[in-house]
Amino acid sequence: MADVALITIHGMGRIKPDYFRQLEDGLVDILGRRQWDRVAFRNVQYAPVLQGPQDELWEAMLAERANQLDARKTREFFLFGFGDGGSLEYSAQKDPRRYIAVQKKIQEELLSAFAAMGHVADKPVVIIAQSLGCQVISNYLWDAQHGRHIFAGSGSGPRADFLKLKSLRNLITTGCNIPLFVGGLGDRVCFAPPHLEFTWDNYYDKDDVLGWPLRQLGSTYEIVNDHSINAGGVFSSWNLASHARYWSDKDVIASVARRLLQRL
Repeated sequence: MADVALITIHGMGRIKPDYFRQLEDGLVDILGRRQWDRVAFRNVQYAPVLQGPQDELWEAMLAERANQLDARKTREFFLFGFGDGGSLEYSAQKDPRRYIAVQKKIQEELLSAFAAMGHVADKPVVIIAQSLGCQVISNYLWDAQHGRHIFAGSGSGPRADFLKLKSLRNLITTGCNIPLFVGGLGDRVCFAPPHLEFTWDNYYDKDDVLGWPLRQLGSTYEIVNDHSINAGGVFSSWNLASHARYWSDKDVIASVARRLLQRL
């Protein structure tokens, strides 16, 4: 039976299903197989909820001979990347079906981890979220604490408490772009710490323009510990490519391992 849950949440764009593999390999190396087997490791895959319509739109634009589209790789990155964020924010306000579908992807993995931990609601949860996934989990926690969307009338009891992440001990965010969503708001309010032992470590690379520190967003974000790191290797740590390198970064892996070991 597992003693702690580790949940990963990917970021924006076209995502490989095994996006978490380098993180997993690094954690196994540090913890060892016996300790790792005590971790309920689950990976949220919400990209398919959004990717289908984006693929259709992109193919339609390419098929139109009258369209003149240079810098196709860059255009594809922005369409699949910022299209994810824009679509989710629109859905949250206007038509919540896709927004709720993403939340359900999180709940599917939480329920799987809950079962692996013997349905014990107060066993600790550690979450690592990347890029847009940081905004996704922030929204999830806010909704859980305010009875919005999927949590409206969701009831009580151990299962409900676990889904509301009341046992979330550690949140680790990488390449976080929450400021891009809330920077224009005069009153920026974070979710409340879900547990007395809750910590939030945020890792960003100074060369990653999509990754930001968070404490300056407002007084309620002072729960965040911002860390500047050099993500990636020789050929990616100095440019935007660093945004995709956090999953393999030694500082990030060491941080996740440290939090897990505190719970094992």
